[in-house]
Amino acid sequence: MEYTAVRDADADASRFGESRFGPSRFGPARGGTWLNDRQGEAPGRHTGWYQPANGERPPTELTVLRPSAPAADAAPAARVDKPAGPAALHLPGGRHGVLLFHGLSSTPLELQYLGRGLHRAGYTVRIAVIEGYSHGLPSARPNGHREWAQAAVAEFDRLRQQCDTLAVGGLCIGALLSLAVAAQRAEAVSHVLALSTTLHYDGWAAPRSRVLLPLARLFPVLGRIAVREREPFGLKDERLRAWVAAQMRESGGSDAGAAVLRVRDLLQAQDLMGLVRQGMARIVAPTLLLHAREDEAASPRSAFEVASSVSAKRVHCVILNDSYHMISIDKEKARVLSEMKDFLQASGTTSDPGVKITTTIAAAIQRSTEHVRA
Repeated sequence: MEYTAVRDADADASRFGESRFGPSRFGPARGGTWLNDRQGEAPGRHTGWYQPANGERPPTELTVLRPSAPAADAAPAARVDKPAGPAALHLPGGRHGVLLFHGLSSTPLELQYLGRGLHRAGYTVRIAVIEGYSHGLPSARPNGHREWAQAAVAEFDRLRQQCDTLAVGGLCIGALLSLAVAAQRAEAVSHVLALSTTLHYDGWAAPRSRVLLPLARLFPVLGRIAVREREPFGLKDERLRAWVAAQMRESGGSDAGAAVLRVRDLLQAQDLMGLVRQGMARIVAPTLLLHAREDEAASPRSAFEVASSVSAKRVHCVILNDSYHMISIDKEKARVLSEMKDFLQASGTTSDPGVKITTTIAAAIQRSTEHVRA
């Protein structure tokens, strides 16, 4: 009869020493003694007599198999380095491109569904990452909202060389980055696709403590405080919400972003809001705004502000009734993708260049009551 046993670290009595078998095929945990062992066995194979500790059983002959120790000069196993952080998602396609920016302290995962859908429609798609902005991609030097905007413009300039036309878009603070690009590259941007645009933290689940954010400007040490994300995590889909909650507990990040946000980054996001407001009048590209009526982070007020402030002759605003903030992965993600494709494929011209066409679509359906709290 052969069993595989592992030698205890303090087993010195003999070549086998004292053996302590845990719960296994040997039965309940017990101690025992090796009476003797035979010599001349093959390396890693030893046979001897084992006496149970209680003395009620006679000695049992056992053969123990142990792996041989590795040679001292054996080459160490090759080290596989983990990626330093999230990587941009680049999907080469046709000569018309779409550049997307994910939300603050998130990754391209939250826009992957939309990006792949646009790629299947024939577009070259890139979901960019930015140092100091993307989750898990810290910057080697201190940076803030201006560096984020500069990096977004640099991403646009690189991809523009590969495409005949290039649209920009994003989710949440990523939508602000796309608006910043559209303001700085007004003549080069073909379309703007702004999802859950956040110019105000005024959603129904926004913490009341947000009014204290300005204090962190007076006391910089407060900028290191981490604000933990909480339910509903921007998701009306309860099954997906549970999955995201589990991801955040296990890894500190999820398809919906990081589990925590630094106060410093929230302040930089507020500064980016001010920068975007200053440049919205320079935006002339056709602009699509998609926003959830029940967005718990930022109410549709932000989308309406953009619609009334840009100089684009064609502005299309769609209000969704069955989603929360993360419309790129929530219940109406298929409609979001459809609206984006339809907007990109439309001509975007008007008979009178002096007339601004603004449309708002919102179907009436029964609203959720989750945000009505006692």
